[in-house]
Amino acid sequence: MGGIAACLPRRRHRAAPTVDEEKGKRSMACHHCRQESGLADAAGLVFSTKLAPPRAGSVVERARLFRLLDEGARGRFTMVIGPPGSGKSALLASWVRAGVTLSGPLAWLTLDEEDNEPTRLRAHLVATLRRAGTAGPAAGGDVLAGEPCVERSVPALLEAFGALSAPIVLVLDDFHELRPGPARNAVLQLARHAPACLRVILASRQEPDLPLHKMRAAGELTEVRGADLAFTEAETDELFRRAGVDLTPDQVAQVLRVSGGWAMGLQLAAVTRSEDEDCRTCLERWSKVVRLCSDFVLGELLEPMRAEDQELLLRTSVLSRLNASLVQAITGRIDASRMLRRLSAEQDLLTRVDEWTYRQNPMIRQALARELIERYGSAEVVSLRRVACEWYTAHGMPEQARQYATAAGALGPFPGASDPVPHPSVGLPEASPGGVTDGEGDQGASPVAGPLPQRGTTRPVPSRSGAYGQGLTASELEVLRLLTTDLTLDEIAARRHVSLNTVKTQVKGVYRKLRVGRRRAAVEAARLEGLL
Repeated sequence: MGGIAACLPRRRHRAAPTVDEEKGKRSMACHHCRQESGLADAAGLVFSTKLAPPRAGSVVERARLFRLLDEGARGRFTMVIGPPGSGKSALLASWVRAGVTLSGPLAWLTLDEEDNEPTRLRAHLVATLRRAGTAGPAAGGDVLAGEPCVERSVPALLEAFGALSAPIVLVLDDFHELRPGPARNAVLQLARHAPACLRVILASRQEPDLPLHKMRAAGELTEVRGADLAFTEAETDELFRRAGVDLTPDQVAQVLRVSGGWAMGLQLAAVTRSEDEDCRTCLERWSKVVRLCSDFVLGELLEPMRAEDQELLLRTSVLSRLNASLVQAITGRIDASRMLRRLSAEQDLLTRVDEWTYRQNPMIRQALARELIERYGSAEVVSLRRVACEWYTAHGMPEQARQYATAAGALGPFPGASDPVPHPSVGLPEASPGGVTDGEGDQGASPVAGPLPQRGTTRPVPSRSGAYGQGLTASELEVLRLLTTDLTLDEIAARRHVSLNTVKTQVKGVYRKLRVGRRRAAVEAARLEGLL
């Protein structure tokens, strides 16, 4: 198979102006020097580790998903979409390493934040095509590096692909790292207008900005979504057996119920243990797995999101089921329906139960619930549960209202409920997203042991004088005390074992409640109020 370079005309440079021929020659020479220097610089930007599938440990080969990818590699465009930690990269890497049989070469490129720079993206595209054996040395200079605008170089590249005798499969991993701009547009052009000899497989946390409905209608789109990426019982059992843990069928089923088949959660559960512990203790200490997952969810999912999406996901973590009316009652957002559709379709963070109802992955929901308490205190959690209780009561669902009332520590009566509602303590179980089950074991308890111990109750701490500082939570009060030291916000986050974003939110809450705008003013106001 000939290289792409053979399909492309060489770029020609205009002759020097006849007015000053010697000056023109010098100018031309400088131009060639700049171009050669640019190519050399681009070569220095390439990281070879981005041009091959990432290495992983013991990975479960998922034959049912391999078949989907095989089908996609024979079509025009394949999209692997799922939330962070759902196993997109691991799936594609294991598929490639399983010895997939293709009719042509395969090129791999893992995108990252730095590929938003067009020069770096061009360099990596050239390098991955050369590595696959499809682009000769001149192709990079003529098609990509020779064109100052990466978007304008794509049509020529596509024309060259169209002349190939055998197809090439181009895997683009972590597409979500590309922000709106020239680099992202170039990749989208490549996927949207790919000729028959170019099969693009794109993995991302969000849907790409492509006419997916047209591709579906034309039969040109293969999709692997979050629901497909969720582990089955057989795959879960295989994952734990590879980690040296033999589970009973009942334990496997319970692990799936509390994890939702989320790859990251299962992987952490399978390997989480101390050197002197038996492997089975990873199930008995499920709360440790939840804490580890929480760090990942906060850093990879929550912090990069828009503030309005963060708020919705955090506040609805008390709910076992979501619909627009209930979410509007919980969050006050009149566009709740649109946001739920977007989070479900574009980011695959919610799973549709029916046309109007959604649910979150139970393990991600547990992590969000922990963060909800850290940011706003358990008083806010109780308030949200009471709103949910009132909503279910108003909509004639007394049993669900009863569950939320019990979790919130409220008293009945609720029409249709068989017994009066007890008045338990307000604390939140450590691994439970809201103390409310949904009939599918979605309460986050350990797959082996019973419910985990409750955390201590966190109540709002009012100021002594009552003028300012009303409603400071225990977490905010702890942050306030640390503000009196020389610690930076990063160091405060490390001291409290929470994310920097959590500390920033709590500091903003302290400033708002003390009616100040700076750190020193907050400390002075707190001392005047007797809070320190």
